[in-house]
Amino acid sequence: MVTDIFVGFSLVSALIFLVSVPLNSLVLLVFYRNKHLCNPPNVFLISVAASDLFCSVSTLPFYVVANAYGRWIYGDAGCTLIAFVACLSGLASLMHLAAASYERYVALVHPLNSQKFTVRYAARISLAMWLYALFWSLMPLCGWSGFEQEGIGTSCSVRWKSRRMLDLSYNICLLLACYVLPVSVMCFSYVKCCREIKTGAKCAKELWGRSSSFTRKTFETERRMARLFGVMTLAFLGAWTPYAVVSFIAMIGGPHVISDVAASTPAFLAKTSACLSPIIYVFLYKRLRRQIYSLLRKARRVTRSKSRDLPGG
Repeated sequence: MVTDIFVGFSLVSALIFLVSVPLNSLVLLVFYRNKHLCNPPNVFLISVAASDLFCSVSTLPFYVVANAYGRWIYGDAGCTLIAFVACLSGLASLMHLAAASYERYVALVHPLNSQKFTVRYAARISLAMWLYALFWSLMPLCGWSGFEQEGIGTSCSVRWKSRRMLDLSYNICLLLACYVLPVSVMCFSYVKCCREIKTGAKCAKELWGRSSSFTRKTFETERRMARLFGVMTLAFLGAWTPYAVVSFIAMIGGPHVISDVAASTPAFLAKTSACLSPIIYVFLYKRLRRQIYSLLRKARRVTRSKSRDLPGG
């Protein structure tokens, strides 16, 4: 009999799918139809949206069905494939968010050097991030650790609970290279950006006065940018830190330290990053939001026009 925990994880997976697929698809469609929006930071946004969409379409339906059955029904080959796709897309999204934070750091803190940060340069960095994620995702397939069912047995990941030195070495390197490193880059970049914005606002107040329109705009920019950076960083840490902490505890404590439910809960929480990223960018990025609204209005007008053209419409 399927227990409540399986039903809960199945519903969570379905909800993430229903939010992630439309939002990420809209983001990609807007950029496809509006080439003028393609600037260096948006190159990383496009890659994140593509990665999250790929992950949502390729893995979440399997999680929904597996949890509905209360067990993994796709065999060892299916477990390996789904774990590889989830690992690749997850790492790619994380590394692109870190790259985007670095681009913002260069643009705000070192504006003279930002001229070198062209769309082509950003595309090269994006390609490097994909290759970086591919490397770490392929290693378990090449014999350095491996993939297996995790937690309650309805999802698959790397062998966090294994005590073999080969698995432990991979897990330690993975946490350092694909969690500690991007988190450090994001925190460093956003702290520096916030300090630079604060310094600029203070200088504007001293030069033009607190009541001038330029000063007010500067302070508004400070609040808006600080909110954006804070939400992005907190969402990233909120989605992935519990999974990283539980994985680390399981890695050093052995297979019986973490219960199955405790192991699966942060794993499914981490999957929410697939819908958190587009929510943050869509609702805090005004230009993108306007283009999405425009696209939806056009689609509604086309639908109404077609319905009127139908016989009896």
